[in-house]
Amino acid sequence: MQITDYIHSIPAEQAFYTGPQAPNVFLVKDGDEGAFVDSGFGDEKSIEARLGFLKDFPHLKLRYIALTHHHFDHSSGADQIRRATGAEVTLHPDELSWLRDWQSEAPQDIEIPEEMKEMREKVAKFREQAAAAEPTIEVKDGDEFTVGSLSVQVIHTPGHTMGSVCFYMPKEKALFTGDTALGLGTVAVSPPPHGDMALYLKSLARLQKIEASVMLPGHGIAVHDVPAKLQELIDHRRAREEQVLKLMANGKRTVKAMLGAIYPELDKRMLTAATRQIEAHLAKLAQENRATQSGEDWSPSE
Repeated sequence: MQITDYIHSIPAEQAFYTGPQAPNVFLVKDGDEGAFVDSGFGDEKSIEARLGFLKDFPHLKLRYIALTHHHFDHSSGADQIRRATGAEVTLHPDELSWLRDWQSEAPQDIEIPEEMKEMREKVAKFREQAAAAEPTIEVKDGDEFTVGSLSVQVIHTPGHTMGSVCFYMPKEKALFTGDTALGLGTVAVSPPPHGDMALYLKSLARLQKIEASVMLPGHGIAVHDVPAKLQELIDHRRAREEQVLKLMANGKRTVKAMLGAIYPELDKRMLTAATRQIEAHLAKLAQENRATQSGEDWSPSE
């Protein structure tokens, strides 16, 4: 699906549930040079969809697979696509340890209960595939790479993960946001060391200063009123923070009690991520001396 003269979306079926919307993979193309933004899943159908799309451009040289972050729904296809095309994989260095240590308990966008053995095995396979996507280029804030005549700028946006990056194409005023800002809904943010709610809000505020006419997220539809969408996400986080403070003030002082009040009917596959989200808000409030912890209990600071 063509989005602009230089940007295409390459859809594939959802290979594994990490949320209601499949991960997006974008092709940036100018002349006979191209780059993928993220790689999607590493299952056979997803890889076939992405490589099959390239067959429409027989002279295209895929130069980069630019990963926004390490989570397996965005990175587990990267190694197979690299081996098929010769492209170089880029990733922020703060993501490397989580990418490599695929057997760790590092949070993903969905957590599978212990009893769901088959699904846990699928996650392990995707994470092992992602670990094979060892980057050949480490990118940091302010770096830039070219695709044909196009400039693509790297913006470090920690929060969802500590090495999450966005990519900006000045020519198209196009902003690729990975899981930092979605087209529909909100993204999970974990407490440190895996994520950081305070940094996440700063990252969203920073993106607001970029002159973008289209936002291309890691999940969901393209967004054309970028400032409004970013403000919506900031407002949602501020409202959730106030909700957490009010719950504490009204006697719901454990994470478990807050979880039941905020997410009363949540899919059990999302419970762990929701718990971490509350913990991320509490960690931010503690950093700001607005909440204190005693054992499992939290209370607003005096």
